[in-house]
Order: sequence, then structure tokens, then C-alpha cells
Amino acid sequence: MLNHIFIGNQNSNNCIIFLHEGLGCIDMWKSYPEELCNQLNMQGLVYDRAGYGKSEGDLTNRTTNYLHEGADELFELIHTLKIENKNIILYGHSDGGSIALIFGGKYSLLTHSIITEAAHVFVEQVTLDGIKPAEIAFKNQKLNGLKKYHGENFTNVFYAWVNIWNHPSFLNWNIETELRKINCPLLSIQGINDQYGTLKQIESIKTNTKGKTTTFILDNCGHAPFKEKKTEVIKEIITFLKTKI
Repeated sequence: MLNHIFIGNQNSNNCIIFLHEGLGCIDMWKSYPEELCNQLNMQGLVYDRAGYGKSEGDLTNRTTNYLHEGADELFELIHTLKIENKNIILYGHSDGGSIALIFGGKYSLLTHSIITEAAHVFVEQVTLDGIKPAEIAFKNQKLNGLKKYHGENFTNVFYAWVNIWNHPSFLNWNIETELRKINCPLLSIQGINDQYGTLKQIESIKTNTKGKTTTFILDNCGHAPFKEKKTEVIKEIITFLKTKI
């Protein structure tokens, strides 16, 4: 069983599932999921994907299908926790956003709505350029704070992220085909100064999805809008969901 916690109103028919970034875990969301769920009076589920945080798993020899595998892993978790009859709202950040999009295309009947932050749908040079400074910082032991969240596995977590994005076989990774299978309401959020992706990502999401997709672009904001512009993001999400539930 993956490490997970339920938060918010456990009697709600709506469940927001939070999918963390490529170096993330439950604890790295801080108090944000609880704040959002409490304001919406909804249930929330926050979990560590296999190999992250307190969930067991091996991230070595990761394949180019790892994000698709993350969607299948979520499908299994939803059924294991017996929440498939609730209105499932996926909230994914970065890698988690990509997983949410893949899940929404593959398991459309289970997906009530989707919220993404800084999701990737194809590989851009800016993403690869953004990884280089992080790799240098890690080698200089400036990212050792990850050990607090991933324990002795923190090096594997970091290089699983770096190595797959830098692998030649991943250059052609693209999930726009999956986007065309999404027919639920979708809110896609991105900072205009995102160091890992341009607005081409959010434009592709809006163009290719079949449901009503809303975009929310934030000035003076980087890769983590929920941290950098929390008040504005929560307000936008509340507006989005209150018209959909």
C-alpha cells in the first residue's frame, strides 16, 4: 500500500487527489492541500508515489513510460481505497500534472475534473536547461534538504528525475494524443516565469483537450504557483470547482 493520508471533509462526495512533482512527496505539499480542502469543504487524498517519501519502490532503471505507469498506479490506489464512486478531482503539479492528464485520458469515466500546475505534455529545451543548475546544486550538496523528505533514498529520487529527462530516448516523449481523450472540465495553471516549461505547454493542453479547459497564467511566478501565488491560485480553483460540482 502506498503511503497516503486523507484530509478534509471525509463525508464529502468530492475527493481531490493531490499528485506531487518529480522530486516531491506528501510532506513537500506542506499545509496547502488541507487549506484548499477546508475552504472547499471537500475530502482530499495526498499520497507518495512508489519510491517517493515513505512509499516503498525502486526508481532505478526508470522507463520512458514512467508517467503512464504513475497513472496506472493511481488507478489501483483509487480502487484499493474504495473511493471510485466519489467525484474524483485530480490536482497534479509538474510530473503529477502530466500523470493527471494521462489518467484523465485513459480513465475518463473515473475523472470528474482535473487541475494541473506546470504540467508537461512534451519535452522542451528550457526543461533540459532548467535541470542543469539543479544537478550542479545537488552535486554541491545544496539540495541535501531532500533527505528530510525521502530519507536515504533521496539520491535515487533526484537522479531518477535527472536521468530520465536527459535520456535521448525521452526527447520524443509526448502525451498530446492522450490529451485528445480528455473530456472533463480542466483548469491548467502555469507561472509565466516557469523555469521548466514555456506557455506552449498550457496552450497545447487547451488546444488538444475535448472538454472545457480554462487556463490561468500568473505573472512573476515560476514552477510552483501553489507556493508562490497561493492566494490567487486557491481563489481561481474555488471559482473553477464551484461551477463544476
